[in-house]
Amino acid sequence: MTTRDALSIPGGLSFLVAHNTKAKIAGLEEFPRDQWPNVRIVHWSFDIMVGSATVMLAVLMWVGALRLKSGRPLENKQALRALVAAGPLGFVALECGWVVTEVGRQPWIIYGVMRTKEAVTPMPGLVVPFTVFSIVYVVLGIIVAILLRQQFLEPHA
Repeated sequence: MTTRDALSIPGGLSFLVAHNTKAKIAGLEEFPRDQWPNVRIVHWSFDIMVGSATVMLAVLMWVGALRLKSGRPLENKQALRALVAAGPLGFVALECGWVVTEVGRQPWIIYGVMRTKEAVTPMPGLVVPFTVFSIVYVVLGIIVAILLRQQFLEPHA
């Protein structure tokens, strides 16, 4: 129930929510425990999302500084490696943001009106379209890998 090493900005959340640093914001402890989302998953997903964005921003600033300094940042092997390593972080941040949104609103679909378990529609036979789509995507992935290999790894005359 405590967050260690948190960055505290007095009145910050009140200002974000109500544009008033004195506004009262209800915390989780003011709601029944059975209405809480999985706090650990939401917290870690948020941390990973913000951390990914911070790393991408740091790489951007570093490459920008190299550009100002030498005019040729793409000749720096470390900068290229950092750009390649930071590339997937945008997807990581996006997925973690989705987890924060979806898990953070649990157990409600519509707060106070419909719980998640009430919104699930039973669908028999769902395994068939799932399997077909999975096979199609695996085949397409293999085709793309083969085409990329032919395009970039094999010499052309």
